[in-house]
Amino acid sequence: MSELEKIKEIGKDLAKTDKIFKGISFEANIWKSYLVSFFRGFHFVSGVLLPFFLGWGKLSFFQIMLLQSYFTIMIVLFEIPCGAISDYISRKFSLFLGALAMALAALIYSYLPNIFLFILGETLFALGYALVSGTDEAFIFDTLRKMERENEMPKIMGKLRSFFLAGIGISAPIGSMITLFFPIRYSMTFMFFPFIIAALISLSLREPNHDLEREPSNYLSVVQLGFKELKKNKNLRILAFDFIIIDVLVFLLLWTYQLYLDVLSVPLVFFGFVAASMTLTQIIFFNIIPKLQQRIKNKKMFLKIYTIIPGIAYILIAFIIFTPMSIALMLIIIGVGFSRNIIFVGGINKNIEEENRATVLSTISMIRSFIITILYPIIGLLAMWNLNYTFIILGISIILVALISRVKNEHL
Repeated sequence: MSELEKIKEIGKDLAKTDKIFKGISFEANIWKSYLVSFFRGFHFVSGVLLPFFLGWGKLSFFQIMLLQSYFTIMIVLFEIPCGAISDYISRKFSLFLGALAMALAALIYSYLPNIFLFILGETLFALGYALVSGTDEAFIFDTLRKMERENEMPKIMGKLRSFFLAGIGISAPIGSMITLFFPIRYSMTFMFFPFIIAALISLSLREPNHDLEREPSNYLSVVQLGFKELKKNKNLRILAFDFIIIDVLVFLLLWTYQLYLDVLSVPLVFFGFVAASMTLTQIIFFNIIPKLQQRIKNKKMFLKIYTIIPGIAYILIAFIIFTPMSIALMLIIIGVGFSRNIIFVGGINKNIEEENRATVLSTISMIRSFIITILYPIIGLLAMWNLNYTFIILGISIILVALISRVKNEHL
């Protein structure tokens, strides 16, 4: 072997060694992100959310929906600047601030049943959500890019979501049990502790994007960037809007199912266990979908059928008043409806420029929030008028969107 060939071999060995060490140095980001997501999911109040508002908070369902509209409006206002913090300052700093804001929100929200404190609490929850939204996904993608494992993105995001849902699944029944020993407001107060743990773990993450070269950019250009990307990229636009609309329609069940449980005369102490079942169902589906996606060639048809299923379940729920079957249908809506998002992860990320990933993802999330803002009061009025008709309308809407979808195999 010549000297030149020996040098080339040494160079290859060094490259392999460097790749291994890079992978090791950033590997901790993955399991730490799982832990952060897990503790951020400790929403003790989730299992008794409507009783918290209706009973302790003394609000009507329509007022609750108006309050949630305010929450989503604040998300719209916070999304872009918070995405810019992630892209242009630090991903992990954004994740830390997000968890800290949520911890403070839990304390303020549960101090007194006062509408002004509720508004302040929702503002901080919105800030926390906006700081995390898109950033966790961008953080994982940048970490995988460092390790040259970008193809694992759907699997890792599925696990990340599963850890978040595991947090909800564990905390929701505990929240219901809390009401047996403490006033219901403590199901919100105790959320402070896991959120603080999530914030502290976030500080130990290793920033994966400090070495990205960035052009100087003013705030206005950052705000416009996400919308420009959607406007010029047709594939991204098709994927984003299909993803957003169905996600919103499925999400609305989370604000109506406890009303439905009350109609079914389910005792309050079991509400948290139903919420836990919903999260367990999501965990199962979130881990099944990446495997199914790899095996199925006609992804377009698979997505269409997969989307119609929660639509049919919504309609059936309006006609079936049998508790075991009704709960099973709710689990289908949540499990299938939310897990379809994993199908879109790879396609959406492939269509976004790397250095502005969090900003564009935040823009997509902001559009979702804007649509929810409009729908919250409408759903509030519909549910107070007739809950069954509300479910039928949501189901038909999902089926129509599935039938007119323009998503193609090559987009996914």
